[in-house]
Amino acid sequence: MTTQFKYAISIPLLALTACASPTPPSINAQDVISINAASNRVSALPQTSVLNLPSASATYVGHIGGTVAGDADGSIIGDMSMTVDFAGNTVTGLMDNVNLIDEFDVPEQLLGGSLSISGTETAGQLVATASGSLSAVGDIAVRGSSDVVLTLAGNVRDDTGTGDAVFGNVTGGGIGDFAVTLSGQFYGTSN
Repeated sequence: MTTQFKYAISIPLLALTACASPTPPSINAQDVISINAASNRVSALPQTSVLNLPSASATYVGHIGGTVAGDADGSIIGDMSMTVDFAGNTVTGLMDNVNLIDEFDVPEQLLGGSLSISGTETAGQLVATASGSLSAVGDIAVRGSSDVVLTLAGNVRDDTGTGDAVFGNVTGGGIGDFAVTLSGQFYGTSN
């Protein structure tokens, strides 16, 4: 069974009169296919045993993504960098470079802003919050800014070595010029 690397998002229609050109996307359709394949691969990796967890810090690079439903049909994908300090049991990081993708898996526009990641690690279990503001221009349904708070819950996994990957679920949403509800996954590797 493959993992659906998708968000559920609900965005109300905004009746705004001015219309600027959307910011061009920073990824292409082939990138979307590759990112979804990588997420499915990491989701199938075994969880790292407590005895084999790294003893210091590790930085995991990957993505957060998911399906979009509501006034915008399609999906979103953003870059994620997450540092887990196993000695201090902390999680920090950043989600940025968030792209809105249409229902045909073609990137539509790059959203502005980023989300800061902060949380804890306990015996390989990760619980964190990603918060910040995302903005969009040019689309009638998705325009302006939204203050977003997401909860990330997952664990450390074994990829080519021990404790060199992370995977988990994302839930939450945002309010502002456009309102969002999100449900999806995150993944990253340190190799």
